[in-house]
Amino acid sequence: MTLRIGLSLSPTWLRGDSWRQRASGAESMFSTEFYLGPAKLAEAAQLDFLFKPDAGFLDPAPLGRGVGFAALDSIVLMTALATQTSQIRLIPTISSTFAHPYTVARQLQSLDQLSGGRVGWNVVTSLGGAQNFPESSVDDPYANATDFVEMIEALRQTFPADALLVDRRNGRFADISTLKTATPRGRYASDGPIPVPAVSQRRWPLVHAGGSARSREFAAQYADLVFAMASTPEDSQRQRAALRAAAEPRRRRVGLLPGLALCLADTRAEAQRLAQEAGTRGTGAHVQHWSVTGTPDDAVVAITEWADTEACDGLIVLPIGSIRSLELFTSEVVPALVASGHYRSPQHPGPSRQERQR
Repeated sequence: MTLRIGLSLSPTWLRGDSWRQRASGAESMFSTEFYLGPAKLAEAAQLDFLFKPDAGFLDPAPLGRGVGFAALDSIVLMTALATQTSQIRLIPTISSTFAHPYTVARQLQSLDQLSGGRVGWNVVTSLGGAQNFPESSVDDPYANATDFVEMIEALRQTFPADALLVDRRNGRFADISTLKTATPRGRYASDGPIPVPAVSQRRWPLVHAGGSARSREFAAQYADLVFAMASTPEDSQRQRAALRAAAEPRRRRVGLLPGLALCLADTRAEAQRLAQEAGTRGTGAHVQHWSVTGTPDDAVVAITEWADTEACDGLIVLPIGSIRSLELFTSEVVPALVASGHYRSPQHPGPSRQERQR
């Protein structure tokens, strides 16, 4: 199986007591430079995408002893990284519960322009944060998410790419006859057009994070990839089979990408030490994900096993312990997966089938 691989830019490598390491860089975690290093590593390894989780609230409780879930806004961060990268796809997280389609359509269309057509989006129905958006409560989050996605897709097309002419000779900047308006959906009634032209006619790749039956039905209708929480191959196989069954009647294929909490070091003993630091006084959220603690060879074996048993269609890497986990993943694990034929990307096609059989 050929995998899809993305990197989560949530600073999981600072969880627990890991931020206390002298070289953790925790002081700069709200700067572009802090995320630019990991983004550059991911792009150099030719991973498929950068993925930025987000939340509409901050829990103060864990913040006193660690980074908790303090984080930069996902769209703002991806916009900053757009000018510093050139190939890797950028996927911010959008709350369909609290965000407004017109604002999001304009932001994503702008990010698509600034990145040269590399935008994607992760759509979530938020479980927390209602206290910060009291005017945005909804009775049925997934019915609302359907309206939200449909409205954004309609708004995306209100200023089509071919409307922009920049015809100096004839004095025509744009063909306004091609501009459109959007039909209201649910509680959303933005007409448009949005003030940013589309890069192309293609729809933006959509990721969805969730595990409920309603989430699966929504993903089967709209998503290209699902960010899943699965701690064992058997659990992931069950989720993948259910997702494929839901998508098949719609003649769609949706990939399941579990999060992989990856703590790597040059020796297993060092990896265990780093993992223990990461778990100390941490949130423990990464424990519910697929987890590998060990050397790059250990990671290659585990990922290959999941791929060969069709437990997943790819993975989203959550580096744990220190940034060294990501460095080893990109420098040693990814090349090994390419060599074995388990990973290919548009920029990194890997060996052909004939070459692998030699």
